[in-house]
Amino acid sequence: MPPAPSEPRPPSYLLVGPPDLLHDLTLDFADVGWLVATARWQAVVTAAPQDASAPEPEWPTEVTLAGVRRDGHAAAVAEFLGGPAGGP
Repeated sequence: MPPAPSEPRPPSYLLVGPPDLLHDLTLDFADVGWLVATARWQAVVTAAPQDASAPEPEWPTEVTLAGVRRDGHAAAVAEFLGGPAGGP
């Protein structure tokens, strides 16, 4: 019997945009259980495990998607923001 496919890991979206807009996104995504960390003009938004296969959100025009990772929120924050995973 072949092994069962593993669950996809939640994506972490690496964003660049105005701090006030990233702050608003932080509040919106935290309300639905996603992990979010911001630093100045950058943010990492990681989907909740149950949303791992959900389509990518539509980002505001002022926000640039700099990349997508699937190696966990802490790893994405450490590399993209240069520090430990934090809150809003």
